[in-house]
Amino acid sequence: MSTPKLRTISVVDAVAEQLSEAIFDGTFRPGDVLVESQLADRYQVPRQTIRSAVVVLIHDGILRREPNKSVYVPQFSEDDLHDLFAARRLLEIETARILASRKTVPKSAESAVRFMEVLCDGNDWDEVLKLDFQFHQALIEATDSPRLQRFYRSISAEKRLALSYYRSGNSSPQVIAQEHRELLDALRTGDPDMAAKASRIHIEESEAFIKRAIQAQRESQSGNQSAQTSKKEAEK
Repeated sequence: MSTPKLRTISVVDAVAEQLSEAIFDGTFRPGDVLVESQLADRYQVPRQTIRSAVVVLIHDGILRREPNKSVYVPQFSEDDLHDLFAARRLLEIETARILASRKTVPKSAESAVRFMEVLCDGNDWDEVLKLDFQFHQALIEATDSPRLQRFYRSISAEKRLALSYYRSGNSSPQVIAQEHRELLDALRTGDPDMAAKASRIHIEESEAFIKRAIQAQRESQSGNQSAQTSKKEAEK
């Protein structure tokens, strides 16, 4: 029996992976400036390694650097999100068509949904995001199209980052699991049009979720600012 090969990664890739997870889990938040010397101390690596890892994450879209400024975690604008979801529609709806025409339901996508279905409302939002990422990655890989996979890799980190910003206690893992289950059921029908419609609905629900979260954040920030203003006026 052949021995499975382990994936080896460089120190730069390992640091980039750990740093991206720290961004996804909220350790570093939108607008946070990342200082090379502090990151070098955090990960116990030379600053040159940090610079190289940062370049990787800038390429992935989860860090940004403007001319003559420090590296920072971006806050997506509404235009950013609109563009991101437009790209998702192009990619994921076509993927659904391809898989439905083959009646292909990847085992790892099915596994991700099953794990979602047993999560309780108290489970960490990061766990839901990881399963969502596993689900969509499995669908893309099942197309056996290197170009679709490259396209997905080019936006997948930004997609996960966008969702990680908007953690919500109002989103039940079971509800999210059901949305993914409906997409899998559509793939099983063998009807590309039905699968495309299910994929479009799934993406629209995800976009609507983020828009609601953005609105809630704005209302919360507005309320906090009003409270601070009232407190200052009362202290005069």
